[in-house]
Amino acid sequence: MRNSFRSAAFCSAVFSIAAFTCLHPITNAQASDPTPSGKKTAALPANVDLRPEFKKFGFEPKRQGKRGTCSVFTVTSAMEFAIAKRLGKSAPLSVEYLNWAANQVIHYHADGQFFHNLLKGYERYGICREALMPYRKKFDPALAPSEEARSDAKKIGSVPVAISWIKPWGRKAGLTDEQMNQIKERLVQGWPVAAGAGHSRLLVGYRDDSERPGGGLFVTKDSGKGAYAEVTYEWAKAHLVDVFWIESNPKKTESR
Repeated sequence: MRNSFRSAAFCSAVFSIAAFTCLHPITNAQASDPTPSGKKTAALPANVDLRPEFKKFGFEPKRQGKRGTCSVFTVTSAMEFAIAKRLGKSAPLSVEYLNWAANQVIHYHADGQFFHNLLKGYERYGICREALMPYRKKFDPALAPSEEARSDAKKIGSVPVAISWIKPWGRKAGLTDEQMNQIKERLVQGWPVAAGAGHSRLLVGYRDDSERPGGGLFVTKDSGKGAYAEVTYEWAKAHLVDVFWIESNPKKTESR
């Protein structure tokens, strides 16, 4: 988990191997550069808010408690949103299962993961519905999914989604103006953006405001708070380490 909002400062402390909790190297997905350098883009709206869509699907913020699982919540939230958009219906997905899947990839029992390992875990093992492997208050390294959960995860894992990077993980924090613009473009297109910087959270909107540092605010879905919160453009530009999004195309229905 990444420690930017002070109310979630326990994130990196609760797990002794803090790097596993917070830092996310790039996956084997292609890094994305949706806006090539030097290319002019159309003016973006001053305000975008995806919270009504999250509410429509029943994906309201959840609290991670005293576990360093912010990254797992972030990836799960981005994934369930993309899958719900694809299928036209929603089902909360299991944070606990995705945490387990990443552990199978790294062959180590850790609570809270790199984005890299979480996405590899999803690629290899899929993800099941929350009801089949509910989130627990405490991490249990011996916990494993049932056969029903594994079967469900395989089915959900077959739903086509695309994972793209705006900023792959690197040791240098901070975003360029172009990368900041790309985040806003993805939000305009209707896709939340996963971001990490000591405490991972999902960006679900933005609001331009000349009186705020950096010229505006991002709206975030924050599992540390169990609520929506805000972070300034100035903070995001200076501190974000890695940024990606997950998208899907609506499922085509046969005409009768």
